[in-house]
Amino acid sequence: MKLLYSNISPCKYSNSSFSEAFENGVVGSDNIKIATGFITEESLLELKSILLFYFEEHKVKTCSLVIGMHGREGFTRPQYDAAIDLANFLKEKEIGKVYVCTAFKYHGKTYVFRKNGVPAPISAMLGSSNLGNLLDNRQWEVDALFTEGGVLEELDTLHDDLIAKASRDILEMPTPATFIERKGLLEDIIDVEKANNDEYGRIDESATTGRVFDIPLKTEPKSNLNVYFGKGRFARATGAVRPRHWYEVELVVSREITAADGYPKPDSVIKVLTDDGWRFKCKIQGDYGKNFRSEGDLKILGRWIKGRLERTGCLKVGQPVTDEVLQQYGRSTISLKETNDPDTWLLDFSV
Repeated sequence: MKLLYSNISPCKYSNSSFSEAFENGVVGSDNIKIATGFITEESLLELKSILLFYFEEHKVKTCSLVIGMHGREGFTRPQYDAAIDLANFLKEKEIGKVYVCTAFKYHGKTYVFRKNGVPAPISAMLGSSNLGNLLDNRQWEVDALFTEGGVLEELDTLHDDLIAKASRDILEMPTPATFIERKGLLEDIIDVEKANNDEYGRIDESATTGRVFDIPLKTEPKSNLNVYFGKGRFARATGAVRPRHWYEVELVVSREITAADGYPKPDSVIKVLTDDGWRFKCKIQGDYGKNFRSEGDLKILGRWIKGRLERTGCLKVGQPVTDEVLQQYGRSTISLKETNDPDTWLLDFSV
């Protein structure tokens, strides 16, 4: 047994992390069995991207996923849409199923990896990490990696029993009559603050300079708002390919805008206040400052943009942002407004 720790300051250790052990398990296996308490839409899309990569590389890996808590506690609409999207993908490719535990609330987190022709699993993980820990969510978790036969077989049997005795295929279940109300768009996200309700309006009305940069939202198939569909990153340490995250977004701004008087300088970090009352930092990078992204966590800006498209029903989780999506939303630009405070800018995506 080996302990797996998150690699987050100030408690950093030499132990491998959950995501590294998961990648090693995927690379070395042909079948993946996951039973997790909670899911997020991003983690389901991450899993789908991993399985799609190996399918297209003719290194097919099958997967069965048990969703443990949402059968009793409910789904948000994006969570449910992502679960159905993954289930349909697995069914279409004939490589697995998504199950929902309905007999009770299952709060465990187990990951079992099997290889064809080998009687027992080759490895398994058990601990505090829900599937969402595949992403860099900056939450400290501790797990255990097992390679001993007895424990492996017990966890393998547990997974099969959960499916046979306590769960249902999500595609055979009725659509929920109601969905959980989502929290505030960026609530509980590290490095994001909630502003006072009237702060944006007050600054917009009396403390702006009049300079406004309207940044077009581009809908290229594999970049800008659709980075998720682009090529993943190769991880040398594990030999795995890490997909781009669903909410990872980078706006590419034209030279005409970045060269305009007053636009933030390349390599600068600015604080933004959004029209719906969130504060976070953005960074200007790249040649002539063409890349506009959230600092640190690249998913913050994307969650703010895509989340608003999702909440209005214009964008379904896992689908590309197209011109038609933006047209339905009613806007295809984001306005960056200069204020009298050089450290604060307003960011507007209202309709």
